[in-house]
Amino acid sequence: MRTAVSRIALIAALVSASAGAVRAQDAGQEPQAAEAPAAPAAAPQTASADQTAPTAPPRPNINPYDRDIAMTVPLNFNRRVLGEMPVVLTRDDRFIVDSEGFKRLIDPLLTPEAKAELAARLAGISSFAPEEINETGIRLEYDPDQLAVLVLRIDPTKRSMESLFRGGRPDEPGSAPENFSAYLNSNLLVQRRQSDGDVNTPSVYLNGAVRYKNLVFEADVQGREDLFSGDYEVDRRYARFVYDQPEEFRRWYLGDMDPETRGRQGYVQMGGVGVARQRQRFEAFRNNVLAGGRQLVLQEASTVRVLRNGVFVREFRLDPGQYDLSNLPLETGSNDIQLEIQNESGLRETVAYSAYLDAIDLEPGDYEYGAYLGVTNTGLFGSPDYSDGELAFTGYWRKAFENRPAIGIGVQASEQVQNLTGQTQFILRNGARARIDVSASNSDRGAGYAYALSYDHAVDRGDTFDSWTVVADFTSEDYASLGNATAQNPISWIFTGAYSHRFSADWLANLTASYRMSRSAFMDDSYSVGATTTYRITPQWGVQFGAEYTDYGSTFGINRDGFGFTFALIWSPRYDRRGEARYSSARNNGSVRFQQSTENRVGSWGYSVQSNYDDGPGSVSGQLDYVGNRFDASLSHYAFGQDFSSIGDEQVTTLRLGSSIATAGGKVAVGRNIYDSFAIVYPHRTLNDHRVIVGESFERGEYVSRSGALGPAVSNTLTSYVNQSVRYDVLDAPLGYDIGEGILRVRPAYKSGYAIQVGSDAFISALGRIVGNGGRPAALLSGRVRPADEPNAEPELFFTNSVGRFAVQKLKPGKTYRVELFTSPSAGFEFTVPADNEGLLDMKTVTLPIDVPEE
Repeated sequence: MRTAVSRIALIAALVSASAGAVRAQDAGQEPQAAEAPAAPAAAPQTASADQTAPTAPPRPNINPYDRDIAMTVPLNFNRRVLGEMPVVLTRDDRFIVDSEGFKRLIDPLLTPEAKAELAARLAGISSFAPEEINETGIRLEYDPDQLAVLVLRIDPTKRSMESLFRGGRPDEPGSAPENFSAYLNSNLLVQRRQSDGDVNTPSVYLNGAVRYKNLVFEADVQGREDLFSGDYEVDRRYARFVYDQPEEFRRWYLGDMDPETRGRQGYVQMGGVGVARQRQRFEAFRNNVLAGGRQLVLQEASTVRVLRNGVFVREFRLDPGQYDLSNLPLETGSNDIQLEIQNESGLRETVAYSAYLDAIDLEPGDYEYGAYLGVTNTGLFGSPDYSDGELAFTGYWRKAFENRPAIGIGVQASEQVQNLTGQTQFILRNGARARIDVSASNSDRGAGYAYALSYDHAVDRGDTFDSWTVVADFTSEDYASLGNATAQNPISWIFTGAYSHRFSADWLANLTASYRMSRSAFMDDSYSVGATTTYRITPQWGVQFGAEYTDYGSTFGINRDGFGFTFALIWSPRYDRRGEARYSSARNNGSVRFQQSTENRVGSWGYSVQSNYDDGPGSVSGQLDYVGNRFDASLSHYAFGQDFSSIGDEQVTTLRLGSSIATAGGKVAVGRNIYDSFAIVYPHRTLNDHRVIVGESFERGEYVSRSGALGPAVSNTLTSYVNQSVRYDVLDAPLGYDIGEGILRVRPAYKSGYAIQVGSDAFISALGRIVGNGGRPAALLSGRVRPADEPNAEPELFFTNSVGRFAVQKLKPGKTYRVELFTSPSAGFEFTVPADNEGLLDMKTVTLPIDVPEE
């Protein structure tokens, strides 16, 4: 694939082919070295240029040309670039440094006294030779290989205090988005069940957002056939306004809300107004909500993969509904749980939570809060129903102090239930931590309370580590919250403990134990003890072994208590492929799965095949995914039965198509689904029918999107409040066409959009060679170029390389330009760009009446 960027890169490489090529300054900046060649001749301006000892050693050859050269070079100290400043390389191999540019870069490294001393030494001096500041304790040297000035030494007594462990500095904010933008995602789902041969009425999922400045209106609507009544229902999953105050780390809500909770607070959807303050990047709303930290509410059929501490545990195919996470085999050990959810509408989400306590993970000195007031939703599925709800409030505030334990408090209140929570944590010696989570409630059931105490300790030895966790968790019978107003608490005490040891980077082992005390008449106490070890044999192959003893404590039904083992074999031949085989004798279930993930680029294919066995019932499924330029699609087939001999009794085939339409900056484009922010990338009219492409990398001709008959290209994966880059190029652009930088640094707001133009009416690139008297190449000349009829226009930097070649970009057809060279005496020339030029202007050889000295 030949692109404009590759041609411009070739031009730049041609112009800077010599190691002595002059460095370009920032675009649009007046060349500070324009008058610098006069510096060597102005010896009286230097403090002691004539005091150099006659016996000084010969200078290194830093300038092979018999004339002064003005340059802009970096100033380096301790392998760190401080910035750039003007210098002059003299014909007798000295280098003269610009005083103001040097002071600006070096002052942050000096004490106040040293800065005053340097300022006094350079007072009234516009430029200096390096030996003139030796007595200030600063020594400089020019390195011709790096084309840089090196700070060899700063007197230690004159250096400012510098932290050995400095935190990362935030990037400069990228370009702001358009004031107005909008997008609408659409996903069409068609299913066919083999048992009746009927094709269901297509389900339609629509979601999108409209943004004006910092105000966003977002909504999600779905229409589908009811499985029981057969009626086609249209539901509003949410509709709300969101207003951000990024400088204050604050977000406001109005409409259908999914309140965030902390500690023991219970979750309930509300309609009303809310506000939350978080210093960390604002999280996008989740369709699949963790209710009270223990329940998962799925609004549509989904595939849920469960990972514990980064290790795959199990995959579920779940219908819409509410699921108790404590029923999953995750109760042992203090673990970080991650749920990877793929909805049938194609949306992929990740929900993470701590298995025990909601730790106060804030930077020292930081705080966060949330407050939500509204009417509770009394329905679980479909459109929110506030008709029978009650006015309620839920909120929290958490603070991490510099030298005191962090604290958190929370309040939930309605007419039916009132709840107060509190959390704190104590940092102990030797990497240990103790955490406390307490809560009290009042409801129609009476007063209740709950608390949890935990202790964790980690010892990091570099390649190996040990960690211990012990948790005691109690819930009284009458404890209630907004999410559990009727106080359903069948478990009183939960005791858990875990120990992990990493033998090496490839070998990890865990021991876990838990005990649950039941107060229900339908089950006894339950407990489990288990051990697992994971070993990576090669970068592609890994194994996992485990053993456990479990007593579920159920007093009726079929139990699978007793001793069992687990085994898993993992194969990852490359980053986007993964195969797994697992079996658990304790639960008598197993699975085999292989998956190749799609990439966010045009023409990407993905697929997965899987078989599950669960103590009798079995299933086999497969899915094929495709990523197109304006859409993505998936085709899946799922077969299951009460055992493998009847696995074809029920089969479901599903086809999904997803696309979006977006607008920003007055441009409209069709692309794949957008989940946060986006950029519309369109060609300038001078590119005619040439197509624009967007991508993370254009290797092997790959790209994310391209322009065409349905409008501009769409970059659909931008993340709000994070600096990131949008890369673009042009397919088969005219030779020499200047498309610009080829990259734009952006910082999107929440659900925002960009309109990025590729190319401009100043798209011509000119190439040529300058020779002087006698036909000698005019090497390493610098100057400036501007339109001849706009003498006050901002100039562009002009320079030649070691053989006199030059390149000039951003020229307009039909316009005349003036090149002014920084020579003595001054010289220059004019040229006109033909009106019909399509991209590259070959100026061949330009002869000027200037004397060029021989090397």
